[in-house]
Amino acid sequence: MKVENLLKMVVDACDNKHGYDIVAYDLTDAGVLYDYTVICHAPTSRQVEAIANEVREKVLKSGVDIYSTEGLKEAKWVLMDLGDVIVNILTRDDREYYELDLLFEKYPLKEV
Repeated sequence: MKVENLLKMVVDACDNKHGYDIVAYDLTDAGVLYDYTVICHAPTSRQVEAIANEVREKVLKSGVDIYSTEGLKEAKWVLMDLGDVIVNILTRDDREYYELDLLFEKYPLKEV
């Protein structure tokens, strides 16, 4: 599967479960091991878990491997490694606290 199709699938899955402020940063020219990172948040850990499960279901259904999933038990910040796409799903409070967007703000946003 093309990485752009995977990225769109992930963003759509986050949107389907009402993820907020979904952004995809383009790291293709950054020299890192992946091409895109997606960040979104939800008001509760229960919704974070629902978004992560939606992403997982859509990705596995399409035949793409999930290399790692971290944080699902607490569901305050779920990190999913899909190879060329890294997915970060956080509660609103954790997104504000960790300021993850500031880490990636120097990279262009990818329109999906």
